[in-house]
Amino acid sequence: MDLDLSSYLTDSDVGHQPNEMVSISTTFYPRDDYPGDLLIVTADSVYFVVHKRVLLEHSSNKFKGYIDNPELSWIQVAESSTILNLILHAIYDFDPTSYKPTLSQISDLLDALPLYGIDVIDRFSEDKHFFQMTLDHALVSGLEAYALVCKHSLEVLAVKCSHHLVSVPLHNLTDENCISMGPIYLRRLVFLHLGRVERLKLLLRPPPSGHTPSLLCDALDQRTRLEKPWREAVNELSWNLTADTPLSQLQSVLGPLTEKLPCGECQLAIKERIRKLFIDWTMVKTTI
Repeated sequence: MDLDLSSYLTDSDVGHQPNEMVSISTTFYPRDDYPGDLLIVTADSVYFVVHKRVLLEHSSNKFKGYIDNPELSWIQVAESSTILNLILHAIYDFDPTSYKPTLSQISDLLDALPLYGIDVIDRFSEDKHFFQMTLDHALVSGLEAYALVCKHSLEVLAVKCSHHLVSVPLHNLTDENCISMGPIYLRRLVFLHLGRVERLKLLLRPPPSGHTPSLLCDALDQRTRLEKPWREAVNELSWNLTADTPLSQLQSVLGPLTEKLPCGECQLAIKERIRKLFIDWTMVKTTI
C-alpha cells in the first residue's frame, strides 16, 4: 500500500521528502477507527502504524528500549518488513496465514521476539495462530520444525511435532538438527524411537492363546501349530522393526500362518492374536 505520510513525518525524518509516496503495511496502516500513535520504519523502508499502549503491554523492555520516551512518534528498527510484520502479528494476535510465513521466517521471528521483550512461550501457546502455523510446517519439515521449537523450549509444540518424526529414521538427523534441539530433546526423540521398537517386540512375544484341546487338536498339536510358527515369524519380523512399523508389514508375515492350519479353531486363535496385536500397537505412544 502506498500513502503520503507527510502529515506523520517532518521533512527531515528518516529521509522523508514532501509528497513522497512510501510503502506502508497493508495490515498496520493509519486508521480512523483505531488511530495509531507510533510509526515504525523497517530496514527496507516499509512503514507500520501501531499503538504504543499495545506494544508496552506485551513487552518487558519497552520494545527493545525504542519507546522509552512517551513523546516519541516514530522509530526505525533493524528488522526487515517481513519479520517486523510477523512480530506485530504475534503481539496483536492477528492471523498471519495470508502472508504464508516460511519456517525460516518463523525461526527469525522466534529469535527476534525476546529482543523486544516479548514472551515467546505466550505468543506460541496452543491458542495462538503461530502455534498451528508451526505445527503445519511440521507436516512437511518435521525435523526442522521439531529442532526449531526445541531450541526455544516450546514444550507443547515439541511434543506435537514429535508425532511427525516417528516415521523419520534417526540417521536423517544432521549435526545442525542435534545442536539446535539440544541434548534433552534429542535424547527424548531417540528414546521415542527405541521405546516404540522395544514395545512392539514385547507385544509380539506372546504366542496365540490356543483353544480347548480336542481329539483333533490336543495341547501338543497346538504348541506345534501355534507357538512354534509364531516364534519363527516374530524372529523374522524382529530384524526389521522400526518405530513406525506398519500394520501391513506385520500382516504380511503373521497373516499367512493361518493358511496351512488344518484346525479351524487354531486359525481363529491366530486371527484373534493378530487383531489384538494391531490394536495394542496403534495405542502405543507416538510422541516424546
